[in-house]
Amino acid sequence: MILKFKFFNFFLIPIFLVNAQSNLIDTSFRSPIGIPLNLSGDFGELRSNHFHTGLDIKTNGKTNYKMYAIQDGFVSRINISHWGYGKAIYVDHPNGYTSVYAHLSRFPEKIEKVIREYQYQKQNESVTLLLDSSKIPVAKSEVIAYSGNTGSSSGPHLHFEIRETKSEKPVNPLLFNFEVPDHRSPLIRNIKFYPLDGTTINNKCQPSSFKAIKNNGVFILDQVSKITFSGPFGVGVDVVDYFDNSSNKCGVYSIKMYLDNQLKFSQKMDKLDFSTNRDINIHKDYIEYHNKRRHFHKSFIHYNNKLEIYDTTLGNGVVHINDSNEHEIKYVIKDFAGNKSVAKVKVILNQNNQICSAVTSKEWLKEDAENTIQKEGFKISLPSNALYDSVAFNFQWKNEKTLKIMNKNIPLREKFILSMKLGTQMDSLFDKAFIAEINSKNRVINRKGEYKEGWVSSQIKSFGNYQLMVDTKPPIIQQLYFSKEEAVSKKLTFKITDNLSGLQHYNVWIDDVWVLSNYSFRNNRLIVPFDKYCPINNGTHSCRVEAIDERNNISELKFEFTKK
Repeated sequence: MILKFKFFNFFLIPIFLVNAQSNLIDTSFRSPIGIPLNLSGDFGELRSNHFHTGLDIKTNGKTNYKMYAIQDGFVSRINISHWGYGKAIYVDHPNGYTSVYAHLSRFPEKIEKVIREYQYQKQNESVTLLLDSSKIPVAKSEVIAYSGNTGSSSGPHLHFEIRETKSEKPVNPLLFNFEVPDHRSPLIRNIKFYPLDGTTINNKCQPSSFKAIKNNGVFILDQVSKITFSGPFGVGVDVVDYFDNSSNKCGVYSIKMYLDNQLKFSQKMDKLDFSTNRDINIHKDYIEYHNKRRHFHKSFIHYNNKLEIYDTTLGNGVVHINDSNEHEIKYVIKDFAGNKSVAKVKVILNQNNQICSAVTSKEWLKEDAENTIQKEGFKISLPSNALYDSVAFNFQWKNEKTLKIMNKNIPLREKFILSMKLGTQMDSLFDKAFIAEINSKNRVINRKGEYKEGWVSSQIKSFGNYQLMVDTKPPIIQQLYFSKEEAVSKKLTFKITDNLSGLQHYNVWIDDVWVLSNYSFRNNRLIVPFDKYCPINNGTHSCRVEAIDERNNISELKFEFTKK
């Protein structure tokens, strides 16, 4: 495949924040936690479809550490979700910033009672509550939450962010003088060269990656003295960083690339924007990250890349050399503490006559236009700019059921609509049909779907393998740790599972009154706690549990229990 690159003039000059090491934004914030700050993730670190927008602070593998307000302010938002940030709290401060604390386990009483009242009002565990400045004011160092492992968290920790209150753009928390021990320089692992517009690297049409090793304090290519090229090219660097007392791979703060000591490219992780964060998929080497988990930052800016982390006054970072002299590409990469690593590579023009052939296809998906394609059994519709580059369209039916659309290694900026034709044998079950993604481990992931005139359609965020499925079986509800002969004292526990489309809603009523229950998708447990917010008197009570899956199949369990 030929990497094509459009050249353009930059006219937007980004306003970079002050130098991290010498000019901090604000030094009045205290630490959000009462133990030393050891990080498992930092701001700007590469993730699957986004840059990490905060700090992941270790909590020694435990939950329930006290979380402190970093400055005076008020609670502006509380979010309770099974996914993403899990239980999270947002505090607005007078200086124009908002602090965010995520993956929490619980809140102190003055906050907990407010969110519980709202959950009972909405009769839902998952809620988002917006608050004004009069509802829950907090003082600096006041306990506002306790650490946990909720949402899309892989282990106990605090995800901590600082955002501009007005724009909600996340800002690097290290700019606010939080002390994180770091005396380790970034580790440069590989350097990659990308031929552009039909050119070659070392006589190859494809991008070429080379292992980097450290020699006399400078990273060089292992067993490669120089790189040859036949025309314009881009460069990328696979680099990670480590904080003291941590084995977790983190991101770097700044990357600069020079050609013969002239600065050609510069990026810095001071501030991000949620509206453009998905453009990480064209900033990083998408294939290297998703297939090998290599952290390549491309040091040339794609024309569809809207990220504001670059110094665009330097141009787009593409290297143009027209003479036959030997030249030097140099990287200077720093972490926030100022620890620095340098890499140097010699390059020289190789004016060969090799022509790299372009991909040919009868059908194309164009990146700058709406695309609608219909084939037997399916149709797709992509909005304009859903793609970063125009790509040849291809598909394949596998086993007459599974549709493979394009290549999963092609990143998407926006979702597209996939519609699949419902077979006549499924017509009577149209409301139970959904589009399922079949991942690389053959796992079924429900991508939902709406039925209209014989088609089931859904918004899809990536290319891959998809199949129409029908779910007619309701969830299964099981009582745990329960006996009719024994009274319960602290809680009721259930296990709720669903075989296909997945649990969507659940409700519990005691004596025909709705009560809050907490579900965990990790272990399929539903717990009804008997606490001050759900006071159940001693004696005999009736209970009804309802579980509804995503295709609206409903199951119900009724029983009586004795509270002691």
